[in-house]
Amino acid sequence: MPRALVIGGTGFLGSNLALRLVERGWEVRILARPGSSRILLEDGPFEYAEGDVLVPETLPPAMQGVDVVFNTAGVVDYWRQGVDRMYQVNVEGTRHVVEAALKVRVDRLVHTSSAAAMGIHPDRIVDETFRFNVKGDRFVYGHSKYLAEEIVFKAIQKGLPAVIVNPTTVIGPRDIRKVSSGVVVEIVNHCAPPLIPPGGINVVPICDVAQGHIEAALKGRVGERYILGGENMTYLQFYQTIADVVGCGMKLKVMPRLLVSLTAGLTDILRPQTRGPVPLTGDRLRLEAQTFYFDTSKARAEFNMPKTPLRITIGRTYEWYEEMGEFDAIHQTLEVDGVCRRCGRTRYCRWP
Repeated sequence: MPRALVIGGTGFLGSNLALRLVERGWEVRILARPGSSRILLEDGPFEYAEGDVLVPETLPPAMQGVDVVFNTAGVVDYWRQGVDRMYQVNVEGTRHVVEAALKVRVDRLVHTSSAAAMGIHPDRIVDETFRFNVKGDRFVYGHSKYLAEEIVFKAIQKGLPAVIVNPTTVIGPRDIRKVSSGVVVEIVNHCAPPLIPPGGINVVPICDVAQGHIEAALKGRVGERYILGGENMTYLQFYQTIADVVGCGMKLKVMPRLLVSLTAGLTDILRPQTRGPVPLTGDRLRLEAQTFYFDTSKARAEFNMPKTPLRITIGRTYEWYEEMGEFDAIHQTLEVDGVCRRCGRTRYCRWP
């Protein structure tokens, strides 16, 4: 029975990976910070090692006796935790992980990067050969992941048997911080935003990403990057699919690009404090006006990658948030006959 250490296993991606590993018959050890919540792990049969990627001496003992180390630790929601902490965890934390892995001589390290590490390439279908190409302050998250990859590549040159995986925009259950999956909550709570950004993204279900990590551990070639992605789609297609699945039924409209520029500039000046899973900023608006499309053929050719339908994943995501009580207040807005006061639909807040 193979054994794995999942660093970052109490988070969105790490918890889904850990649970999938157990389903596949692996023994799983979780590196958990002292006092960190384990709610996403659902009382699974895990062994726990207390540690932190920012406390390097805790890492070698946690890596002893495992076949594969999965490094899924990272800060995505830098608007909550701060840019400095994001760089500390994503960059220095990665440095500590690879140094420990070299010291212990692990058999395999799977490092979770991001498709964001490949930069911004408008109107291009990006594959693993693309490199980060913009100033760091323009795309701070992507820059932090790019710097982390550089650390991993240098360690590979020293003999570290590492593989890098680059998920695109991940959606699915257990996104407790509502970073990328929070759009489902946003649409249910507001019955859909009035205008959609004109850009596009690649969306991938979390279950497919978790399986991609396991495939990378078993079949990935040392020193290679693999984009773990799903479907390229416009933001309009993405938001409309969510609205259709949750039963909102609204028809959405795309924000004109000129309005994006004007709104982004005004937002920079006013810097409003917005509510919601992701704050509204000028930088966010400009990024969402870009197309982030990716070629996933490399991973699909070398791995046994599933292709879970997006509508199924949206439904599972909605159900998970509902179980967590996210929509309790919204349900109270329903009339006695089950018709939504906001949009007049009977299926509002119910996944068909």
